Amino acid sequence: MESDLHAQMKRMASAWMHAADASAVAFEVRTAIPFWRADVAAWFCGNVERLEARDRMSPAEVEAAASPPRHSLWQADEPLARLQVSAGAVDLFGQPLPRPEAGAVRRMMDGVHTVLVECKVSRADFLSDGDDLEAASAEHARLHARLRRMQAELLPRWEPHLQRRGETLFEQTDGWNVERSRLQSVREARQSERLAREAMRSRVKFDRMSRWRLADRLYLCCPAGLVKPTEVPERWGLLEVTRGAIRLRRLAPPLGSPATRRWLTVQGVQRSSRRSP
Repeated sequence: MESDLHAQMKRMASAWMHAADASAVAFEVRTAIPFWRADVAAWFCGNVERLEARDRMSPAEVEAAASPPRHSLWQADEPLARLQVSAGAVDLFGQPLPRPEAGAVRRMMDGVHTVLVECKVSRADFLSDGDDLEAASAEHARLHARLRRMQAELLPRWEPHLQRRGETLFEQTDGWNVERSRLQSVREARQSERLAREAMRSRVKFDRMSRWRLADRLYLCCPAGLVKPTEVPERWGLLEVTRGAIRLRRLAPPLGSPATRRWLTVQGVQRSSRRSP
């Protein structure tokens, strides 16, 4: 269940991008990383630096920019429609192609810039996504090797009945039903390896989003004072919200997102904006 404060952060970030004349903005947009959604995503035609020229918005400016008109159907004056027409990514009837050929995607995305915003309303929420990918991968590899070593040393001696016999040509290469082990040390090692594997997927969101260059710019949006500028993850920017106003505290460096990922973001924004009430 989304909190009111989190919904407010999303609304403020959306207003900030609308005020900078974004071509389209949407909430809960799917990304190229499976099962991950960006709280707010937008795309811009032309130079995205106008986004960062507006370093502060008053409550009145936020309110004015918070609810711009949206396009719910394919229309000739819709930004994405104009983009696809200009690149020739339409069929004989002038309707958009669901899967434009690679050349058309490159032509469309050449002048497009994408922005993703993650909204955090608590320190725990912020810290839960901030692990380093390399460190998490190394820790998982260490715990996985430890589990394999315990499996090789303990199971043949204490639980030989767990070996899956006949699985391969040679008995010594047959696997083991480690999940059925009753040895406390093996069960603890297996639990530690499982938690490390989950952390490698779920606790490194900031690092993976920037490494994958999911967008041209990545921003955090938080209540003022929640995150210090020095704590902002590498290759991310920071937006702060206080008393109905929003300000830019740290610029996000350009990441140069590949054309295919820009296109995924543009499509995700289009789909999410049509689902919005």
